[in-house]
Amino acid sequence: MRPDSIRARMTLVFALSIAFLMACACGSLLWYARHSAARNADMLLNTMANEELEERITAETRHTLPEWRTEAREELKARNVALLIVDARGRVVEQTQKAVPVWPRVRDDGWRVVVRRYRGRTLVFGLPWRATENALRSQAEMLGGFCLFVVAVASGGAWLLVGRTLSPIGVLARQAQAASTANLRVHLALPSHDAEIVELVTTLNGLLARLAETAAAKGRFHAAASHELRTPLQALSGHLELALQRPRTEEEYRAVIGEAQQQTQRLISLARSLLLLSQLDANAPASGEPVSLADVCDRALGHFARLLAARHLRLEQEWATDGVIYAAPMHADILVRNLIENAVKYATEGGCVRVRLTASCGEVCLEIGNTCPALPAWNAERLFEPFYRLDTSRTSQTGGAGLGLALCKAIADAYGWSLSLRQEAGRVVCRVRFAAGAQISST
Repeated sequence: MRPDSIRARMTLVFALSIAFLMACACGSLLWYARHSAARNADMLLNTMANEELEERITAETRHTLPEWRTEAREELKARNVALLIVDARGRVVEQTQKAVPVWPRVRDDGWRVVVRRYRGRTLVFGLPWRATENALRSQAEMLGGFCLFVVAVASGGAWLLVGRTLSPIGVLARQAQAASTANLRVHLALPSHDAEIVELVTTLNGLLARLAETAAAKGRFHAAASHELRTPLQALSGHLELALQRPRTEEEYRAVIGEAQQQTQRLISLARSLLLLSQLDANAPASGEPVSLADVCDRALGHFARLLAARHLRLEQEWATDGVIYAAPMHADILVRNLIENAVKYATEGGCVRVRLTASCGEVCLEIGNTCPALPAWNAERLFEPFYRLDTSRTSQTGGAGLGLALCKAIADAYGWSLSLRQEAGRVVCRVRFAAGAQISST
């Protein structure tokens, strides 16, 4: 038995609790028994003493003292009460039987005594008490043995009951030990249908499922990152090898260098995005500076003005506030620019892009939406994964590496902002709620 186990501690606490309760109960019973016996003995002695004095006075008045003494002695003997009469000098002048209390009084002489004074004499009424003391002591020993028996039986029962109660935890531990690390989809079976165990197993299975999904997402990220890095590197290597196969004109070399520069810029952009993702995951950003979201949105929309016109998109914008927040300006620019870029690129040709900036109750809200057909494979959580795309066939048309929403999610999480995506009738809306406490300036 391990002393640091829950089973041992609970059994010990239960045993100590039962022992304390039994000790209190038995102590109370013994006290009551002793108190009752002493009270009954004192009542008997006081009654006999009062009767003795009354009868003595009556007998002396009627001059029948000798006859009365004989009757009184018989009554005292019948009730097992001894009478001892002591004169003013402390000499015993009369006693009703051989066994009488010791006079002068001695502590623990085995008698319960009541003393009365009458005509200069001391009348000592005594009741043998040693037998009662021995009986009470025997009762205490029996109750003590009974208490030990009850505590032992209760402790054994508690040990078995706690062991049975905690046995599902042992079953879960053995399941976890037997689970293979090669398979991330670990599912714990219910060892019991108790509500607490069901809740525990459900929670653990949910945690394991989330861990497995996180591990799977990391695997997809590594595979996608390798693919995204390999593609421009292969293109860059292929163009350079092709250029070196034979002498070429200046125009041909310029074309090869231009393509190489384009692929290099793509690699640099990808590396910067991956580095920013890593930094945001590793460390929370330091306190920023006041940034006007209205200005950030204006700059981003100006940057995509040509693309809006080329795709014949109608722009609806509403600034109900300047939306001053505290953040690193670069992070605010990346967040807003990526969200507007996605809305413009994936909007239906000739549709609408809507940007709204509102404020209420000390909270700034940015909504960016676009007209878009219903997406049957919609999964908002997966959309925030790095390199994830709903339709990979459109990658060549829209460009990008699939890191935009992942960066936006990482920035929002780092600052404690709320970022959500929802699909409505005929459009997709992205909403960012900035932390309360942001400064709000009405336009």
